[in-house]
Amino acid sequence: MNLHEDPEIPPPEPEPGPAVGLGPSGFLTLEEFDAAGLTRDMDMDGIVVTLLRREDMVVLEFTFQGLLRTGSGAQQRLVTKTATEPGTLMVRMPPQATLEEATPLGSPSTAVKRAWFSGHSSLALKVAPETSIPLTASGLLNWAGLATTSARLECVWGLALTPANPAQVVWVHAAEPVTGPAGAVGVWNTRLALAPDASGPSWAPSRLPVPVKPAEVVNDTEGFMSSLSAGDRRDIGAAMARRPALSKDLTLTPLGANVDLTGNWLGLAGTSVIMYRHESVGGRDSKVDVLKRGYLLPFGFPALITTQTERRLDHGLVRTSVLTVLQPELTYQGVAALPHGGRAFPFTRVRLNGPLTADVIDVTDPLTDVGFWVRGAGATDGRLRFSLTAEDQRGHPVAFAAPLVFVKGDRAHGDLSAALTAFNTQAERTDLPASGRLELAPATGADPESTTMDVAVLRIGAVKSSAPQAALEEAGRPAALPVLISVDARIPALDAVAPRGVAEAPGTQGVAGAATSGAAASAASAAHTLILDSTYVQQGLAASRQVYARLKDQVPVAPPVTASGGIAKLDLPVSGLSSSSGLIGGDLEKFKSGTFAPASFFSPPPPPPATGLPPLPFPTRLLGFVDLTKIVPSVSVPPAGAGDGTKVPRMVTKVLRQQGKPPHAVETTLTWRPALTPTREGPLETTSDTVLDLRCVTLMNLGGGGPPVTEVRGELSRFTLSFADVLDVEFQRIAFTSRPGTTPSLDVKVGKVGFSGQLKFLDELRQYLPSVANGPRVNVDTTGIDVGYTLAIPSVGLGVFLLQNLALSASVRLPFDGKPVEATFAVSSREHPFLATVSLFGGGGFLALTVSASKVVRLEGQVEFGAAVALNLGVASGSVSVTAGVYVRLDGAASSVTAFLRAYGELDILGIVNISVEFYLSLKYQPPKTLYGSASVTVRVRVAFFSESVTMTLERSFSGGNDPSFDKAFPTSQPWRDRCAAFAPMEGS
Repeated sequence: MNLHEDPEIPPPEPEPGPAVGLGPSGFLTLEEFDAAGLTRDMDMDGIVVTLLRREDMVVLEFTFQGLLRTGSGAQQRLVTKTATEPGTLMVRMPPQATLEEATPLGSPSTAVKRAWFSGHSSLALKVAPETSIPLTASGLLNWAGLATTSARLECVWGLALTPANPAQVVWVHAAEPVTGPAGAVGVWNTRLALAPDASGPSWAPSRLPVPVKPAEVVNDTEGFMSSLSAGDRRDIGAAMARRPALSKDLTLTPLGANVDLTGNWLGLAGTSVIMYRHESVGGRDSKVDVLKRGYLLPFGFPALITTQTERRLDHGLVRTSVLTVLQPELTYQGVAALPHGGRAFPFTRVRLNGPLTADVIDVTDPLTDVGFWVRGAGATDGRLRFSLTAEDQRGHPVAFAAPLVFVKGDRAHGDLSAALTAFNTQAERTDLPASGRLELAPATGADPESTTMDVAVLRIGAVKSSAPQAALEEAGRPAALPVLISVDARIPALDAVAPRGVAEAPGTQGVAGAATSGAAASAASAAHTLILDSTYVQQGLAASRQVYARLKDQVPVAPPVTASGGIAKLDLPVSGLSSSSGLIGGDLEKFKSGTFAPASFFSPPPPPPATGLPPLPFPTRLLGFVDLTKIVPSVSVPPAGAGDGTKVPRMVTKVLRQQGKPPHAVETTLTWRPALTPTREGPLETTSDTVLDLRCVTLMNLGGGGPPVTEVRGELSRFTLSFADVLDVEFQRIAFTSRPGTTPSLDVKVGKVGFSGQLKFLDELRQYLPSVANGPRVNVDTTGIDVGYTLAIPSVGLGVFLLQNLALSASVRLPFDGKPVEATFAVSSREHPFLATVSLFGGGGFLALTVSASKVVRLEGQVEFGAAVALNLGVASGSVSVTAGVYVRLDGAASSVTAFLRAYGELDILGIVNISVEFYLSLKYQPPKTLYGSASVTVRVRVAFFSESVTMTLERSFSGGNDPSFDKAFPTSQPWRDRCAAFAPMEGS
């Protein structure tokens, strides 16, 4: 006998005793229970009676409501408290289901598998008024005639069931143990069945399946793979609440339930699970099938996942999940029309190539509570990669591979905001390898494929659909649509303006991130991340001034100056793409607002240099030294864009193909023909007629037939160069042309050339001097152009004074490699120094000064002076001369100064004996602190046919050196103390 009061606390182990026992709570012995009923009827509310029967293993607990116990001994009975109100008999059964760990198909089975028992099952039975029930084991078990009012039957772990209509069900079981022919006693069981129908006998229950619905769905997460996941139980419970499942067999036993349950929800909108079959024996699953419908985000392919769990002798429960794609090709029209006219997702059709069926794992990578990432073998992150092909507006196919999310059918048509936010967070970091050509926006120029790129990586997210839920359910589309987050693509225009292997001359690179053209070429040839412009996506090309994409990271582009014939250098941080103008640099928002400002379009000028350092060159410059952004005016950009290259630089590509054949080449054209602002910028003076015309056409063979072929033309017309306010050169035109297979040509037309400022008098002087050098001298080659004047002054003799070889010259060099324009002013030359003599004194020299617009490039000069005297007495003759001079050279950062003194004496007697002595002293100063000196004395003696000479030399160098720093002179404090102590005593020492 077992006595206890709390039904939640399991009873202690029974002591040996009778085979059948009733244990009322609240009484130590059955005799006490009987004695309590002798004097009065006992209220059974709150009393728990436990029924244990050893033969057929009955273990049940009974509780009561509205019932009284009458009689004693074998005459004890249960009756209702009143003659009008019914009572309730509640039955509580032991756990009927076990949740066991399952393993995926193909994986080794674990030696020990985890398992959880379900909660207790219970049912409530209605006791009609004036009904009498014997308070015995047989009497309590004979509840077949009582109506069921409610039930909680956890025959499936975590999914408690109840009859859909409790009043129409009966319980079929034996009140006494059932013994078979061989003498074995069967385990007690009770089966849920429908009440007898009119076509059958009144005593036989119906064999039709019993409709059941959920009474409770347990939200516990078991932490291991099982027949049904927590999500499966919730989805099945939600479907059963709308359409009951059918129980062909639902039998409760002390060892667990036998279940044969089928759910069919085909045609029921808003459900995730459409088929469900559950078979178990003794509370342990033998076979469970679940068929779930849903959609694969972000594209919306309808799909099914069939999950089957079955028991195998060698592995226990083995689970397989198979994904089947129902519709592998989708277009986006009607209810599924893309937002913003499809500009956010430039594809019209997406096709899933495979796998169309695949074994997947669906429970370990959730996406909020609406679905999960489809997982499968082979991927490094565990997510299955699907092969897809998408087509743009022009039918270009783009192949890529992507992981997809299975969204459950009951959630796919509702609010997916939280799920889409989580999906896009991961999609931004997920690179989808791709190949093919993609038109990112409609092409508005002459080339229909100017906005088409070779893509390498896609990043695809999803946005909420604006269609009504009912329309989405009817059309079978989810409440989400794909969107292109970003794309990595090669930009042909970048490849062309910075071709491989071309580098600028040293010292001509831009600043603020601009690199040499060789580095820019390396960057340009790689794929760049593009993001569709938000203004274009929401409002179209006209609102964005034809800008359709922006670069995630600006790309500094500095085409080599040879691309303009050395006339101009363009340096811009490419930040966006335009369907009419191609590459857009600098401040993209300002350009989209309708203003082309060179200062914000091109790279900014360098900051002022530190004290003592030369200024850095301008990134975007004209003739190598003029800031081009200051002389090109700002202009407005119309909504149709500025696509002719007149006011805004135009860098676009054109795909070349023969009819019916794939593309064979890409032609990229850079054009710009702005009118310059009339101004004076450094040595350059422009007028309203000054025009800059740049054009560069690059042809890139797609078949790999060699490097790109480039044709270049650069022209600057009607301008004046003025150097140091002393020399003015007026140009009508400088035009450079380079064509493949030909020698580059230069067309220079020089107008007026003359002196100005402090040398204006030379312009007047040359009119009176007969010289063939009055006209300009022009030398042109492929490296640059030299234009100069040489003004030769005739020899001037006046008494003992004589001036010879004096010439004044000025020249200008315009390099084609991006170096600044240089001007050279000279007085005579090293080869032809001027000479001046006065009696026995004379000297000569030259001076040449080369300057650019911002600094002295080179200075070279030499001055010599001396005296000479000779005496001839007939028998003997002699001469003495003394000469001294200084040579100075400054070339960039290097400089040197050299001085010399030469004394020479000679005596000749009758031509037979000749004696000479020469003394030479030179001093040379080399920065920073070195003075180098050498001296030599040479004595030569010649007698008749014999001669001999002796030279004695001496060399010395003096270097100032560098004083040591304090920390090197006094590495510790003691040497400093010793030094101080040598002069005066230290206080406190």
